Amino acid sequence: MSVDSTGAGVRLPGVLRVLAGALLLGWMAGCGSSGEAPRISPEPISASKEGLYTKGQQYWQEQRVDSAEVLFARAASMDSAYLPPVRDLAQLQYELAYREPEKSKQRLDRLRAARAQYARLEKRGVTESELYDRLCELSMLLNDDRAFLTYAKKNAELYPFDRQQYNLARAYFDAGDFQGVIKSAKTSVEKFADSPYISSFYRILGRAYMKVDRDQTAERTLTAGVKATDARIAGLRKGDAAGYKSTDQYRRLQDDKVQMLLMLKQLHTTYKAQDKLQEVDRQLKLEGYDR
Repeated sequence: MSVDSTGAGVRLPGVLRVLAGALLLGWMAGCGSSGEAPRISPEPISASKEGLYTKGQQYWQEQRVDSAEVLFARAASMDSAYLPPVRDLAQLQYELAYREPEKSKQRLDRLRAARAQYARLEKRGVTESELYDRLCELSMLLNDDRAFLTYAKKNAELYPFDRQQYNLARAYFDAGDFQGVIKSAKTSVEKFADSPYISSFYRILGRAYMKVDRDQTAERTLTAGVKATDARIAGLRKGDAAGYKSTDQYRRLQDDKVQMLLMLKQLHTTYKAQDKLQEVDRQLKLEGYDR
């Protein structure tokens, strides 16, 4: 392929060559310093940890997540006591995990990376309950029962409240420590009688008793749990008769009640307690569970 005087990659007909040449000369004449359009240079990134972190935040807002991730990591590496980029790097990895297909290797890798950054914060002295909540959540998602129990214990020790105590009982259960469940949940049933988690305490306590073949104790526990749950639901109904069923608390209570009734049905079927079995079936139908 030949190149003509206009610099194009094909040979143009005569008239077009003249026109193209004129346009090229006109463009070259307009490229002097007085008529040159100002060049836009990329904004320089400060080499300081603060500058890198600030630019990383900007990239994150612009959804340039790969660049944001690199700058957060660089800023965090410059000073082990500088925690803002570690926090954002952890949150970024967490959010990116949920953009990956469920159960994919890419999601698991992101979840592990997020947990590593949250653990990095904990090792550097951050002890917020929200941090331990996230570490517990990520450990559950990664099926790491030992880590879940470790972080749940720390959370419950620092923040001895109902939600943290339920997570601890759940962690004991997932780790197969049913005696730990019984000790923890039994204490919580007594301590948090008015808690919105009361049904969950009874439910997991009943499950733990069944796991260690204490079926009679499980039956008494679950029966008491259903009654406590009904009382809690009645309180919600009294407080908001029109909208209580739309609350997360009601949905949790109802789900716990149904699950406790199903465990009671299993026990009554095993021990051929027909009268009790009929009563449980009646209650399940009232809850809309008819299987």
